[in-house]
Amino acid sequence: MNLFLGNGSWWTRSCGGFDVLRQAIPIVISCGSISLMNFTDRMFLMWYDADAMTASMQGMMLFFSAVAIPVGIAAFANTFVAQYNGSGNHSRIGAAVWQGVWFGFAIVPLLFICEPLLINLFVLFKHGEQLVALEKQYFDYMLWGAAATISGESVAAFFRGRGKMHIEMYNNLFCVALNIFLDYGMIFGNFGFSEMGLAGAAIATMISQWVRLIIYVFLMFLTDFREKRYNVVGGMCLDFRLLGRLLYFGMPSSSYTFIDTVTFTLFIMIIGGLGEQARNATTIAFTMNSLTFIPLVGIGIVVTSMVGNQLGNNRPDLARRATNTAFVIGCVYTGFFAVLFLLVPEFLLSAFSIFSDADEFFEVRDLSIILLRFIALYIFFDSCAYIAGSTLRGAGDTVFVMKVVFICSPLLPVLCFVGIKCFGLGLIWCWIVLTVNVFVYFAFFVQRFCGKKWESIRVIEKELQKIQ
Repeated sequence: MNLFLGNGSWWTRSCGGFDVLRQAIPIVISCGSISLMNFTDRMFLMWYDADAMTASMQGMMLFFSAVAIPVGIAAFANTFVAQYNGSGNHSRIGAAVWQGVWFGFAIVPLLFICEPLLINLFVLFKHGEQLVALEKQYFDYMLWGAAATISGESVAAFFRGRGKMHIEMYNNLFCVALNIFLDYGMIFGNFGFSEMGLAGAAIATMISQWVRLIIYVFLMFLTDFREKRYNVVGGMCLDFRLLGRLLYFGMPSSSYTFIDTVTFTLFIMIIGGLGEQARNATTIAFTMNSLTFIPLVGIGIVVTSMVGNQLGNNRPDLARRATNTAFVIGCVYTGFFAVLFLLVPEFLLSAFSIFSDADEFFEVRDLSIILLRFIALYIFFDSCAYIAGSTLRGAGDTVFVMKVVFICSPLLPVLCFVGIKCFGLGLIWCWIVLTVNVFVYFAFFVQRFCGKKWESIRVIEKELQKIQ
């Protein structure tokens, strides 16, 4: 018992169970609320029209592929804020955040220019004409929220990097509730809204993203007004040297998100060409998977922040301890869901059957159950890989992350495509490749974490690094 509850125990020590969970619970609730939003969004669309549900996932994946690099760069402000905070250089925090914000707004015109090229990917993978039209509609509406999505990640870093995870929790909970309210109103024509179906779901998400950004900016100014040390007003101007450092370290980190998202999007598109049942079952399975994985993103954010703070304070031993603690929490969490996916999949899928054609859903449900078993097999390894990768990003070891992604990620769509086109394999082959891909990531990232090279990396200016 003393191992867990005594003085200096796993639970009470610095960067132990209590420390990690104290910061993780608000962000896990926040990320979990986003999972709930995605689940509710797709459930409403399933009730409205199964093609609309599938189009929303395809359109959302293409959108996140398009913004993955700028989002990754803006979010990397988290590492800068954490290391500035840990080293005591608080006056640099405001400037670091604003560089990500201006970058987010500047990149949006390029996204609109590339829109026709991106939409052609749906045609390339032989999605039906009606489905392509729905996917394009969803994607186009989401583009109008791109600036808020990108810049919002940088402003969120102001709170994440300082360990103020409860701010993000309250903001996201409010915006998720707003999104669900607008979803129900705009999809079905309730609460005085016109019935807009899929377009309503996209508009609701876009509005919620802008509200999230506005709230963050207001709270950032309010915090600096009270504490008077983050230089939020003075740091608003462009700092090309700092922006260059953000791009230098953030670009390799964002490549992880970009390549991973793009290859996963291609994976989804390839499955979209296997027929209606395959794509609907995959959409449902990944919606359930998001209930387990998105909260792990929250734990990863906490690990990145804690690692950055401890390295900024020259305490790599505590950075390693924080990661080991997160491993334990992630294993327990994913293990619980793995058991549910194996034992009660019918119950978990029952929400999708409401207002759906019983005979049509029966076949999709049976296929979804098989896919949930794949998820139960790989979620433990997925969680460990993600936590280890979050540690590397918190340290600034982003070049290694980039190399692994460039080697491993393209294998997912390539092997799926070859298996389908050359050997006549189908949906199960694609999911086998996905599972093996997770195992490979796990091996690379955990092996890198077990080494010590990442412990000596810093992203902040050398003259500002804390010396002990």
